[in-house]
Amino acid sequence: MAEEKQYIYGVADITIGEGANQIKFDGKDYLQAEGGSLNLTPQYTEFTFVDFGETVVERRLSGWEGEVVIVAGQEDAEILELALASTEPITETEGGTEVGAMDAKIGTKVQGRKVRIHPRILPDSIKDRDWNIYNMASIGGFEREYNAEQGNFTITLTMMPREGFDASKPGNFFYRGGTNPNAAEEQPAS
Repeated sequence: MAEEKQYIYGVADITIGEGANQIKFDGKDYLQAEGGSLNLTPQYTEFTFVDFGETVVERRLSGWEGEVVIVAGQEDAEILELALASTEPITETEGGTEVGAMDAKIGTKVQGRKVRIHPRILPDSIKDRDWNIYNMASIGGFEREYNAEQGNFTITLTMMPREGFDASKPGNFFYRGGTNPNAAEEQPAS
C-alpha cells in the first residue's frame, strides 16, 4: 500500500518560551493577524584558488541565520516585551501584575527564548513536522500604526546559538521533529 502524501496547509501554532512565561499564538491565548513565517539560511565560507580564477571550489558551513516573523493581532505588555527584547516590565506595586514596559538600561544582554512552530492542522501529539529553534529574540525595532483599520504589528525574532552550545558538534541552532537531540545537555531556563 502506498504511503499517504503529507501536504502543508494552514496556520501554525507558534509557542515562544517555556513554562509559565510562554506566549502562545495558538488561536486561543493570542491571535495572529496574518500567518507566521520561518526563514533559516546557512552561511558558508567560500574557498577560491588563483588556479580557477573567481570560481568557488568549495564551500564550508560557517554559521546560520534565522528569523521567525509573527504578525500579532493583539497588544499587551507581554507582547510588547517580546517585540522589543531590550525592555523591562513595569509592574503594579500590589500584586506584581505587568502593566507596561520601559527601555532597559544600556548594556543589557538580550535574553532569547525557545520557539516551537507546530502546524495547527496536526494534533499536538504529532511533532514530526514541528520546528524547534533553541534561542530567539527580537533585535529589531517596533512599529505600530494607528489607522481606521485592524491594528496589528510585526514581531521579528532572530536566531542565536543555544545556551550551552558546542561549535564542534551539530545541533546548536534548531531541530525539526519531536525529539530534542540536545535534551541531556540543555541547561534549565533561568
